[in-house]
Amino acid sequence: MKKLLLVFVGLLCSVVIFAQTNFQELSLEKAREQAKTENKPIFLDCYTSWCGPCKMMANNVFTLEAAGDYFNKNFVCVKIDMEKGEGPAIGKQYGVDAYPTFLIINADGKLMHKLVGAMSLEELIENVECGLKASSIAEYETLYQSGKLDKTEQMAYWKLLSISGEVVKAQTVGDDLWGKLSEKDKLNPTYWALLRSRATTIEGEEMKFVCANREYFEKEVGKEEVGKLIYNSFITELNMMIVYQLPAKKYEKVPVIKDLLKNNDVPRKEALLKITELAEARGNYDERAYLDILDANLDIWDDSEKRTIFEAAKLFISLANGKEHTRMLGDIALRAQETVKDEVVKEGIIKIGLTSRRVSGKDGVYWEDLASLKEVMERALLESRYVFLYFHNDGQTSKLINEKLFSSKEVGDYLNKFFINYKIHVGEGDGARIARKYGVIVPNVVVMIDKYGDVRHRVSNLMQGDFIERMSETFDDNKAVGELETRYAMGERSPEFMVKYLMALAKISSPRTSLVAVELFALLDDEQRVSPEFWMLYHPQFSMISSDMKNYLFSNIQEFREKSGVEKVDELVAYQINSDLNQVLYNAKARTTAEDIDRTIQFIKQNKLQNSGQLIGLANIVKLFKNKVCSVKEYKKASKGMKPEEIPFADLYANVLAMEPGRTEEWNAWGKEIVDSLSDPKYIQWYKQFLNLK
Repeated sequence: MKKLLLVFVGLLCSVVIFAQTNFQELSLEKAREQAKTENKPIFLDCYTSWCGPCKMMANNVFTLEAAGDYFNKNFVCVKIDMEKGEGPAIGKQYGVDAYPTFLIINADGKLMHKLVGAMSLEELIENVECGLKASSIAEYETLYQSGKLDKTEQMAYWKLLSISGEVVKAQTVGDDLWGKLSEKDKLNPTYWALLRSRATTIEGEEMKFVCANREYFEKEVGKEEVGKLIYNSFITELNMMIVYQLPAKKYEKVPVIKDLLKNNDVPRKEALLKITELAEARGNYDERAYLDILDANLDIWDDSEKRTIFEAAKLFISLANGKEHTRMLGDIALRAQETVKDEVVKEGIIKIGLTSRRVSGKDGVYWEDLASLKEVMERALLESRYVFLYFHNDGQTSKLINEKLFSSKEVGDYLNKFFINYKIHVGEGDGARIARKYGVIVPNVVVMIDKYGDVRHRVSNLMQGDFIERMSETFDDNKAVGELETRYAMGERSPEFMVKYLMALAKISSPRTSLVAVELFALLDDEQRVSPEFWMLYHPQFSMISSDMKNYLFSNIQEFREKSGVEKVDELVAYQINSDLNQVLYNAKARTTAEDIDRTIQFIKQNKLQNSGQLIGLANIVKLFKNKVCSVKEYKKASKGMKPEEIPFADLYANVLAMEPGRTEEWNAWGKEIVDSLSDPKYIQWYKQFLNLK
């Protein structure tokens, strides 16, 4: 029985697949192989994840049974995201610069036909057939330039250019053809498509010609077709008025448009009249009136009209930057979704609603009040946004970050505009598990994840540096840690890439930083190792884990000085020597020997390092300590020539007196001498507190 059920499910799935267009997950190379085997051309849907018309085609056209019947029978069907994988290369090869674009390619990879833009299934099939039957654009162009196309052939050439997205050339050919047509020709249905493309404004000559001959055209091309053209001329002009703030003179036409609508038979007259009211509000900069009209007429407009009206409202209200009206727009949009049937339009309106609500609250970050990260990710997928995850606890640092950073208007405006913001308490509910999933070890870290849940970027030490600048790195492929980690995991190891990755890891104090530095150092040749481009490798932050980098710096100091400058190199070498010497004072188990210190002194003298007197003094002090000398007299002698504030007195005091407590009086006396020689009040105060001096 179970096997029978599985067979039934398999058959059902087959029916579902072949009832719609069967887009296969193939590379273009594999598609060409299959096309050769099946003796079919390739139908390639070039789309992007953010393209609304692409989604409309995917949801409303290619899912139709008639689409499956036609495309599955005649083509190897493939769809490729133009921003991922081989998409950019395909786009460049075939000149794809608008979405959606549909390419018909033969098995040899030659472009047979190209169509641009969303359209109905009937139009799509008609345009595909037109392109496959017609001569190529190149052949038509040759004949056109030599004047060998008659008017009918020139019309076919114009149509092929139009559906292929060759807008500029189509305009030239169309203008030329229109100038050749007689009044009788213009009434011929053969040229209706050209007339329709030109009759785009209410007051244009072409539209006047259509209206003057309306009854004739309704008989020849259909009443619905003519009505659609007249409607489009009104909606095109009105959409311009509500989407853009045009010069005041343009809005003086609104009463004229109203009269034309009232006194003529125009499809969707009531809907268009309400849009004229929106245009008046837009022209008067009256946000509240616009929103009131929008709110009161949600049931009048169709889905296509709502899409433009809400997009226009988003632009209009954002210009005013008023939170009250932004909130009102958000509420209207979230109510309006219930009146929309088209899923793509509904998705766009919901995005406007959620975004408007997010940016319209009080100053500071708007945190989503959602029950789980799963719900947050559903929201991110819907809005195509990154998620800003803040991992926190109840500690003082978390409270300070909330008060000083996330309550800021500037920070709130930025995060609310670009992210979906969500707090995760690392000690409550699923917080610890989610923190582990995203590699968060301590609280007060933010992780930016994409709509699929993959890490895009990380930021720690939130109160340091320019927070917004650091957050903006999320959108930069060369700075976003998650993006760089992915490329690293996939094997990218070019030196240029490794530098970017290393610097990104250093910013978040990642424990992997030093390991990546060592790997980068191993990849470089000698010329690269002394290049200023890789100078950061020799900072103790990276080189402490491996003596190879430090030794290379010290062994090639003259070359480094020539490439990067004496002052810069000596400063870093001195920093490294200071770090090494101080480790002996801080760590009783340090492996540095007295002989190592002698070699360090010799190195300082041989290379005449800047500030060498200070370094040699410190080296002599550390050597005395390593030899367990406790006499103040010896240390004072070693420190001659050192600045008093540079003498490591506190470390010596604690360590020496731990060995010989009886020397407290002589060490206190030296401490007082140092205090008397100091000029900086901060140092004086510190020493007095340390030595209990009044």
